[in-house]
Amino acid sequence: MTGLEFDLTETGRGPALLLLPGSYATPAAWKGVQAALTARFRILSTSLPGYGSTPDVRPDTDPDIGWMVEFVGQVVEAVGEPVHVVGHSWGAHLLLAALLARRIEPLSVVCFEANPLFARRSDGPFPWRPDIEDMVDRFENALASGDPDAAAIIIDFYSRPGTFLGMPEHVRDFCRATARTNLRDWHSAARFTPPFDAFAAVDVPVTLVRGGETPTPMIDVTEQLAAHIPNARKTVIPAADHFLISTHPAACAELLEAHLHRVAAQTGGDRGMRDAAAGA
Repeated sequence: MTGLEFDLTETGRGPALLLLPGSYATPAAWKGVQAALTARFRILSTSLPGYGSTPDVRPDTDPDIGWMVEFVGQVVEAVGEPVHVVGHSWGAHLLLAALLARRIEPLSVVCFEANPLFARRSDGPFPWRPDIEDMVDRFENALASGDPDAAAIIIDFYSRPGTFLGMPEHVRDFCRATARTNLRDWHSAARFTPPFDAFAAVDVPVTLVRGGETPTPMIDVTEQLAAHIPNARKTVIPAADHFLISTHPAACAELLEAHLHRVAAQTGGDRGMRDAAAGA
């Protein structure tokens, strides 16, 4: 695949962190977390395909997740140095897909609310899988009928009823404008169906973070990932839901820095983190 177009923001200096936002988002989704970091880093971020100024990479008739995996690979390569990769929601989902495909080799990974909801557990489908499929069908039908607030179906699922209507108008307008991209994201997500056993091949340090108030599917998926990724740690932020990087940025920043210190201790890279903390 030839070189893809994507926006790539960059700020600061120090150890490299690549932040991948989720659907309905741009790099601005990370601003609270970035502001709460106490150490200095070279922080890079991009909008996922179809959001911000990043064009969609998927052909109209082909939602295969392989297109998105290649996108993640090219963004990681654009960093130009070893990098820790951090993802939220769909961004974390794609990060995991790129890891399994061996398309990227990051120093480490942090997933906030990773949502590979179509991955398969060994003892049969999750009981909520039909509900997810029904929700996506309702979302697609709402878009087809011209419902301007179809995005509420998805956003309220990840949080609670009324969340979408309670958002600022400019945020709702952005969600309305990108709802069809989000539908394509769901179609791509449905193509990523590895057994959870496959995550045993992930050989980098991983921290999995979820909210204490996140919906049951997210709880179950996080538990499966934590059980199968060898060098993974799971953390729960009480009272947070799926949108924790926006609602609890300080807690997310603290967990991110704790993860980086843990990785440094495991790999002998403590000096780099000490320099970052000292603002070197």
